[in-house]
Amino acid sequence: MTLVDERGPDGLTDAERHAAWRAEEAAYEARFALRKAADYHTRCRDCGVFVKKSRWVKKDSFDAINRQARPLCWPCWDEYDHEY
Repeated sequence: MTLVDERGPDGLTDAERHAAWRAEEAAYEARFALRKAADYHTRCRDCGVFVKKSRWVKKDSFDAINRQARPLCWPCWDEYDHEY
């Protein structure tokens, strides 16, 4: 049996698709590199773990002040039922 290069409908292999996703994720996270922790809520609302910068909530935002909005880590986020 020979090894076949499995390509999806987009013409990419799984490895190429995962590499593209990792590069896209790194570029997305790089946009938040200049954020300073003093200006943001940085800990998960439920468990208190430090969350990624992309999930931080600005302390002086409307939601943080009036609705007590705080970030959630992925495991805590998954525990909620979300209506999309």
